[in-house]
Formats: sequence, structure tokens, C-alpha cells
Amino acid sequence: IKVVVRVRPMNSKENGLGCRSIVFAVNKIIKYLLLNLKQDNTKVFAYDSVFGDNSLQSIVYAKTAYTLVENVLQGYNGTIFAYGQTGCGKTHSMVGKLDV
Repeated sequence: IKVVVRVRPMNSKENGLGCRSIVFAVNKIIKYLLLNLKQDNTKVFAYDSVFGDNSLQSIVYAKTAYTLVENVLQGYNGTIFAYGQTGCGKTHSMVGKLDV
């Protein structure tokens, strides 16, 4: 089992509201900058792989799913489980930017 995180880019609504990202990908580490009026807090988590908001879909696929898909085509079982709350970027992680 490997745990991979991909940070989705800000959407047009978030950009329109002037929101700032609080999630930063650095190598295999995700940093969540939790802003608090009384203090600045940074929470750091490590994963098997981390992809930032500007990562290319082809790179994410090559480094996470390619081997699994090749093995499935040879008859082995494989699963990619996309987990997260609504709006966190699961669809973006699986299919990339949608031109809607």
C-alpha cells in the first residue's frame, strides 16, 4: 500500500474570492499552514509521494498508476482508492483539469 497526496489548484471561485492556499507540497512532505489569529501553526505530514498543485497529470499517472494498470492488464488485481471530502480534488487527481 502506498499513500499519495496531490494538492489541487485553487478553483475559479476561490481565486475570485482572493483565497490563499494553506497546503504546500515539498518533496514527500505536505505542509498545512493553519492560520490562527493568535498564532501561526504549521502541521507537517509525510507520504510515499506528494504532488503539488502545478503537477502534470502525465507525471502523476506515471509515478502512481502506470505500474498498477500494467499489472491489471496482465491479470492481477489492483485498486486505486481516491479518498477525501467533497471538493478536495479527487476528480482532479484521477482525470486532471476538466475543460468545462
